[in-house]
Amino acid sequence: MSYRRGRRFEYEVRDLFRSKGWFVIRAAASKPIDLVCVKKGSTVLVECKYSDRPTRAELEEVRTISQNIGVTAVIAIKERYGRITLYDALSGEEFQP
Repeated sequence: MSYRRGRRFEYEVRDLFRSKGWFVIRAAASKPIDLVCVKKGSTVLVECKYSDRPTRAELEEVRTISQNIGVTAVIAIKERYGRITLYDALSGEEFQP
């Protein structure tokens, strides 16, 4: 996957959160977290995956960070036909920003 395509997807996810009233920061050299989203005392860390599902190691790293600092971590996946799906990294359930 190209860097540009991945960055474009991060911007799409950023814009999705912003449209729901979140303040969003895109992390440079973004491993393991691409976006930090803050809204009314809630913080959500987002890892964006454009072309494939996260590996177990990536998922475990995001889960560990989430648990260690006590915030929600979300995996954003670009599905078929451009649909963006957000999953809570701990529960695996779909996340609504």
